[in-house]
Amino acid sequence: MGTVTTNDGVRLGYIEAGAGPALVLVPGWNQTAALFDRQIDAFSEAFRVLALDLRGHGASEAPDHGYRISRYAMDLKTLISEVADGEAHVLGHSMGCCVLWSYFDLFAGDGINRAVFVDMSTHPVANPAFTDEQVANFGSTMPASDLFDLVNGLSDGAEAHIVPGLVEHMVTESISPESKAWILAENRRMPGPLSARELFSDILADWRDVLPRINRRSLYIAGEASFVPMTATKWAAEQTPGARFESIGGHEGGNHFMFVENPDRFNHLVLDFLTNSDH
Repeated sequence: MGTVTTNDGVRLGYIEAGAGPALVLVPGWNQTAALFDRQIDAFSEAFRVLALDLRGHGASEAPDHGYRISRYAMDLKTLISEVADGEAHVLGHSMGCCVLWSYFDLFAGDGINRAVFVDMSTHPVANPAFTDEQVANFGSTMPASDLFDLVNGLSDGAEAHIVPGLVEHMVTESISPESKAWILAENRRMPGPLSARELFSDILADWRDVLPRINRRSLYIAGEASFVPMTATKWAAEQTPGARFESIGGHEGGNHFMFVENPDRFNHLVLDFLTNSDH
């Protein structure tokens, strides 16, 4: 486990393995770098893997500030600049996609070689004015009242009741009890009030205008059984110049934690994209 200190004095932890071009892995909401365990070994055969714990998560420090997507994007830039020698491929899962979109918005992709976006909507909160087609394309499925129920519950210390229910909808019925328990245990490591803050920043954002300005080769991966509509991931890929789209079926572990349930299929898609000059 390595560490890097941000410009606001927060020590971030990261798991490092392998040698070669840098590949940074950015987890989603409430998650830790440890959940990429089934990717780190596979990816480290070709890359220097840096799996980042965002502030407040896993092995990183948990200050009382900075739990918003733009701050996470700055933290990612620090890791790329100071640890990855200024250039890296980056993979973001779920909220990690938002961190990547924010990075492109703020820094125009500086320091990123190729980008992988895994299972995230660009406009998660439901807008009553959207048509059915827009809801499908933007992934706008969460009523605002549900968001505030979650944020308030997490802020009030009810994460022990909330997080298991959320995780249950992010995996398939065929997942092993051990894998599901592992995902839940890692998600429970972050204090509820802090995860409430980042959830608010995560879900209320609108990243649609960033997609056409992504100036790096990109891959989007959807879980066909995920609560994130596959149509939203495909639409995001279509708005990103030259992007590639792939999906993993629900019958083969293609839910939100597809990289845990079907690491062989997931790892193959990512490695093929990162190592094939035709993509």
